[in-house]
Amino acid sequence: MTELPAGAGKKPLNRVAVTRRSVIAAIFVGAVVTYAVVEGQTFTEALRGVAEASPQWLLIGLAATVGSMVAFAVMRALTLAAAGSRVSVLRNVAISYGAGAVHATLPAGAVFSTTYAFRSLRKQGASSSAITWSLTITGLLSALTLGAVGLVGVVLSGGALGSAPGLAVKVLASVAVFALVVRLVRKPQPLVWLGHRVLAWYYRIRRRPAGAAHARLDAIVEDLYIIRPAGYHWIGALLLAIVNWVLDLACLAACCAAVGMHVGLPVLLLTYTAGMAAGSLLPVPSGLGAVEAAMALSLTVSGGAGSALASVLLYRVLSTGSVVLIGWIVVATQHFRPRGREAALEDQPGRHLADV
Repeated sequence: MTELPAGAGKKPLNRVAVTRRSVIAAIFVGAVVTYAVVEGQTFTEALRGVAEASPQWLLIGLAATVGSMVAFAVMRALTLAAAGSRVSVLRNVAISYGAGAVHATLPAGAVFSTTYAFRSLRKQGASSSAITWSLTITGLLSALTLGAVGLVGVVLSGGALGSAPGLAVKVLASVAVFALVVRLVRKPQPLVWLGHRVLAWYYRIRRRPAGAAHARLDAIVEDLYIIRPAGYHWIGALLLAIVNWVLDLACLAACCAAVGMHVGLPVLLLTYTAGMAAGSLLPVPSGLGAVEAAMALSLTVSGGAGSALASVLLYRVLSTGSVVLIGWIVVATQHFRPRGREAALEDQPGRHLADV
């Protein structure tokens, strides 16, 4: 058999994608260099503030960000239990760190982190329907409570530091989506009808029989009918989503205190919300650059630009940096661990969703 030349079977890189990434990287590097040149004094003050930061406050900030991740993992475990699958809190903590590291460091991190979390939870024996329910509900609750945090900040500031109507619309939209998801899980007939129509259309175009796909969709619906969370599941998940954000917010407050900044609660709330929102604007891992700029700009209301930038850099190192470090250790450990038991779990029934 004739061997192909090395690399002959590889798909060439899309030139448009390469150009786009190069332009984004060039803009980012150019912005950093420009900032360092134009705002050299501010940058120097920020580095000095980082070097002289209080170790006690930094330890408090680190504890707060770890507590935030644990709260999120407990929320994930609770929503899985509400759907009939039990995965220990410790396992959920490890999976949350791994997914967070993937999300923070890879392009299109949200897609890869969701895939990683789904597969990791399947390896722990959770059903596909329970995982899908948990991922959806935790995501919606996180968005809802983050919007509420920003809205509280606007209200406390008297509307001077933000747009109350805009945030209120976002919170109401999150509530509406959340209510719609719950409604569809309880009475999914309209969604099932639409799903069958889409499958029929899709397989008609492909000129393939759709019987197996329709059967898998019915199996998913049957699994979803079993999910009936109790009231304490909803209350517990909502409280844990709030605790998750509050502890991460406490990490930012500790970093401000570490460099001697005294920040009022309204400014702190709006700074945090602005940073989280800015992180989704640029197609770079973890919103690098956008988050720092938004937070530092908001914090200058309460102090000098150098102190504001120092506190934001410390916050990013503690929150994002710790997640990336611990998360990739978790991912590496899972990768090199013997896979016998995990492979057996992946072969268990209940994989309908991944097959549709």
